Amino acid sequence: MTLGGRVSEEIFFGHENITTGAQDDLQKITRMAFEACANYGMNDVIGPVSYGGDRAAKESWTKPFSEKTAEMLDSEVRKMITNAYDRTRILLTEHRADVEKVAQLLLEKEVITRYAPQIINNELVFLTMAIVRT
Repeated sequence: MTLGGRVSEEIFFGHENITTGAQDDLQKITRMAFEACANYGMNDVIGPVSYGGDRAAKESWTKPFSEKTAEMLDSEVRKMITNAYDRTRILLTEHRADVEKVAQLLLEKEVITRYAPQIINNELVFLTMAIVRT
């Protein structure tokens, strides 16, 4: 979901041409994966635990887990992100022609939304999110 911009830059512009704007994708996905593992119990290895989340950070709690758990969290967060990155790359590669159609439409219209069906190469397409050309 949030890796689409970074992976698209890698696919369409090459790994050496990824912009700093794609860093925001990495920050968001890292935060989301950490929250899923450390606070929402959404990881089988870490288990059904919650280590405080944003509240702990705002109230300057000390780290409520051991160094071993921290290493496990790092590993599971990295695994979650890598899996999402690989899946995003596969999806965007498989649908590269569709991504190029949407990019061309953005060049023409600047903003397209999910609420308005669009005609792309004589095909009716319902977009699933708002996209703004930057």
